[in-house]
Amino acid sequence: MKIKDVVKINELNINSKYPYSEIEYIDTASLTEGRFEKLQHIQLKDAPSRAKRIVRHNDILISTVRPNLKHFGIAKNPSSKTVASTGFAVITCKKVCPDYLYRLMTTNWYTDFLSGIAESQQSNYPAFNPSLIENTTIDLPDLPIQRKIAAVLSAYDDLIENNNRRIAILEKMAEELYREWFVRLRFPGHEKVKIVKGVPEGWEVNKVEDCFKTSSGGTPSRQKESEYYNGNIEWIKTGELKDTFIINTDEKITELGLKNSSAKLFPPFTLIMAMYGVNIGQLGITLKSSATNQACCAFLPIDTSNYSLCYLFFYLKSIREYLFNISMGAAQQNLSQDIIKRLTYLKPSPDLLNAFEEIQWSTFECIVNLKKQTNNLFNTRDRLLARLMSGKIDVENLDIQFPDSMKEVAAANA
Repeated sequence: MKIKDVVKINELNINSKYPYSEIEYIDTASLTEGRFEKLQHIQLKDAPSRAKRIVRHNDILISTVRPNLKHFGIAKNPSSKTVASTGFAVITCKKVCPDYLYRLMTTNWYTDFLSGIAESQQSNYPAFNPSLIENTTIDLPDLPIQRKIAAVLSAYDDLIENNNRRIAILEKMAEELYREWFVRLRFPGHEKVKIVKGVPEGWEVNKVEDCFKTSSGGTPSRQKESEYYNGNIEWIKTGELKDTFIINTDEKITELGLKNSSAKLFPPFTLIMAMYGVNIGQLGITLKSSATNQACCAFLPIDTSNYSLCYLFFYLKSIREYLFNISMGAAQQNLSQDIIKRLTYLKPSPDLLNAFEEIQWSTFECIVNLKKQTNNLFNTRDRLLARLMSGKIDVENLDIQFPDSMKEVAAANA
């Protein structure tokens, strides 16, 4: 059957009879990989025109724009005033277990399917029509089996969410140390350091080009897809820069694709920054030798003996608002290599940089390990889902403990 046989998409929208003057608004920035954060409470009259989709309990939200960014989630007991952006497909389940369908639709393979269609569209940004979801063909087991499968998979989701919380705490700790040392200037020994022209003695005010070589990449021809793509070289696009380490890329290119394009291979632990569009200033750190498209800028240190990757990461993140302000372009905002090279780069003393790198790197290593674990959990969950759906793993006679989020499921099975 097709998904449209068991769901309704964008069933309820705000109209002239909407009873509330205030809404709880979900935009794409508020939802990533199942986590709802920083929802906006705003007056309806002040709400953006995109605030239209009414969200109810167990509704599934999937962003139709840049699906590779994984702006998706399932609403559990939302406020009666919760409204989502029209950038989401809001999926209301009618004849299918919501938790089961949510896990099916957020597998890596289905996200890759949506991303592939979105990337093929001729528009300023990759997007797909909700009818793509409606017309997806799926095989559904009976409802009791769906519920048990969803309960089994929820254990993986709990582990993934726990890792994400730990990563968020570590990232916050790391950024707070940067602010303490280099924004508030309360670094070790600061009491004995003179401030000369607003800068601690021993620090240097440089341009980026004084300390780094910058380089962008390229896109192998799509007309030679079979020759240039599906290789083993990581190929980074700006949508994959999420202010963290890059574990895997959506697409990989071949040696031939690298050779016959402007793409360049950058070493592990290279800092990459987005130069174009809504992602301007977003950062990523490579874990493997990787290439990028032309919208990315790589920072390569001239003097590796006096360089802190951790400091550069937080320094560039701290000036993101400034980067937005100076970006320029017609159809979309963009930064040029020349603009980036002329950016001011405040370089602390070598001893302080080394001390900061030593402390922060242990935190960064913990983040990398947690991200790798999370990636493995996603892949294992997807493989398990395929085996559960095919019946290779039979759950019919299993006594399954339902999680708190599925209490109504347990009642239905009783």
